[in-house]
Amino acid sequence: MKNIANVNGQLSLNEGQDYCTFHVNELFFGIPASQVVELSRDLDVTLVPKGPVSVSGLMNLRGQLVPAINMHIRLGLDKDTTPDKGVCIILSTGGGQVALIVDSVGEIISLNDNLFEQPPNNMSDVAREVLSGVYKLPDKLLLLLDPLKIMTASSMNLLSVAS
Repeated sequence: MKNIANVNGQLSLNEGQDYCTFHVNELFFGIPASQVVELSRDLDVTLVPKGPVSVSGLMNLRGQLVPAINMHIRLGLDKDTTPDKGVCIILSTGGGQVALIVDSVGEIISLNDNLFEQPPNNMSDVAREVLSGVYKLPDKLLLLLDPLKIMTASSMNLLSVAS
């Protein structure tokens, strides 16, 4: 998507991208909308014994087993949410599909690359591991998650077992 941006008083045409926004606790996140397959509230999660801590279990999505990642735990946040109270964002990644369990889903927003910044070096290890950058919006910051980085080695192991 192309956006017109005002940079240093001059208008310029920039390539932009659409992001699906969501909340985990009070934090505002975004992921590339092109990787979102669907949103759901009504999918059952089956616990997997000895699975990774941040993986709540597996979901049956039209015959395909999909790991469900609890984003509270994955991001190292205090408050935990149970799968039946959250919203599942089903993503398509290079290794298959994954469900992110979040508190609420916002809008799809288009942003140009002029607003994008790399995450600061002084962020926690967990944040640096999953963030690809930050967008400065007029009233808040949008923390951009990299879906592939969310999938840790342990999550990928569970995904390959499920396939």
